[in-house]
Amino acid sequence: MMAYPPPGGYNPYAYQNPYQQNPYCGGYTYSNSAYNVNYGQQQQAYNQYYSQPQMQQAPPSQQTNIVYNMMFNSDAAFQQAGAECLGMDLDDVEVSDVEDEEEEEDEDEDVKETRKKFKKKCKKRQKIAQKVAEKCAEEDDFLERVRASYIGRLAGHLAKDGTIDPTEGTVKPYKTYDAEDPVVAFINEKEGLDITGNDWDAERDCMYFDEAMQGLGTNEEAIIHICATRCNSQRQELKKMFKTAFGKDLIETLDGEVSGDFSEVLFALFEPPALFDALNIKKAIQGLGTDESVLIEILLTRTNAQIEEMKSVYGSINPDDCATDKDLECNIEDDTSGDLKRILISAAQGNRAEVKEEKLNDAVVPVMFHDEETDEDLPTGAFTIDMEKLIDPDRAQADAEVLFNAGVDRFGTDEDDFIRIFALRDTYQLRETYNRYVKLTQCDIENSVEGEFSSHSQMALITLIKSIKCRPKYFAERLTWTMEGLGTKDKDLIRIIVGRSEIDMVQIKEIFLEKNKQTLWNWIKDDCSGDYKALLQRIVGRD
Repeated sequence: MMAYPPPGGYNPYAYQNPYQQNPYCGGYTYSNSAYNVNYGQQQQAYNQYYSQPQMQQAPPSQQTNIVYNMMFNSDAAFQQAGAECLGMDLDDVEVSDVEDEEEEEDEDEDVKETRKKFKKKCKKRQKIAQKVAEKCAEEDDFLERVRASYIGRLAGHLAKDGTIDPTEGTVKPYKTYDAEDPVVAFINEKEGLDITGNDWDAERDCMYFDEAMQGLGTNEEAIIHICATRCNSQRQELKKMFKTAFGKDLIETLDGEVSGDFSEVLFALFEPPALFDALNIKKAIQGLGTDESVLIEILLTRTNAQIEEMKSVYGSINPDDCATDKDLECNIEDDTSGDLKRILISAAQGNRAEVKEEKLNDAVVPVMFHDEETDEDLPTGAFTIDMEKLIDPDRAQADAEVLFNAGVDRFGTDEDDFIRIFALRDTYQLRETYNRYVKLTQCDIENSVEGEFSSHSQMALITLIKSIKCRPKYFAERLTWTMEGLGTKDKDLIRIIVGRSEIDMVQIKEIFLEKNKQTLWNWIKDDCSGDYKALLQRIVGRD
């Protein structure tokens, strides 16, 4: 099946698809209120740069959203796939600078700069698509090669995050030393070697790290640099290499050098993600009272694989302040009750349905345009995802009716049906169910849950709904909550920033910016201080 751009040309921000106007369907689509970030500016930017000749409108069955996630990172999966097949490096794709345009007088400079960079990403994506289209005219199999690479990257993200909504972390694997890295200058001074361009080396990082903790005082800037620019798997290598090279434990050595919230962030960064989640849950359960919000946040936003990995290490950790060695499910049984207990135990099974790669392969189709001169369908160089092939519309309709009958259409609530459907369906099936529920009831599913449930069970289901609709938006709201009002909820702030730094922090920041009209970097600057502030800012990045 082929898909065709609508009248006005290939413009993923500007066109209005009459068949996809419902804002509750979820996903990275321009019509989704959850991801309708900077839509006005994006539409204006894309109109300004990429107007194209009139093209044929597709029938409703083919009118799917043109490539997921162009609202944020201009579809990193497509850019990487296209550049790879073209034999290019993404950094080598040059586009012209973005011209200044009228902005609101009181708008923060960071906001203006972020919008400029977003528009530049749009231009880069368009350039790659054009080059792909040109190459398709030269090589018959080129489009299929790009498609295969694109599907492979989407499938990889599906395994990592449970969705094909390509997201991006601010902390990535550090591959080669650049000239500005302080480790380069350190090694040059110590060994007389220039390691610029060399592959990352755990031993050299450890030498720099050890030097930062020698003598009187501590070089906190050196510690911040290493911890914020190396990914978690590299930090695990650093821990092992440090003990091998110097015969002492890196974390214990750090513990004697740093303190306060700064040390809390550092120790969090050196925990493997599954252990970090398990530790946070155990601490939320320990002692008198339970912090249900932490259990809800972690268990209802993690993938099946993440939950299984967390359960595999949960029983083995027993820090001094967590006097329990029970497994996860036993702790939930003992410390929660009612509907919340059932919702959390259900989530702890890690058994939600997932989109199979075979379905994904069928759903990705090239976007074509009809050349009037040659009377041929030619590739635009881009792809669309036919969402109808990822979902079961009949089941979505049936589930929407079951939820309606279990809630607003009866006296009282049948909690079993809500828990069952919310726990079992995959992300895209639930998004379609939410969409059909709105059509059926003229009411958003969140509003219905707020009316049918209360207290922590309501919080849990609302968290699940928000996570299904748009996980980065949920975490942007949580980050706002940690810093708004008097005082800062530092433990929550640290947990979210560290936990999402390699997954979707880029998207979280952009939603945070739109929501608060100020960057996350600036909120941290106003709410935190000292090395603690500097480390958090380095993790999230200024833009």
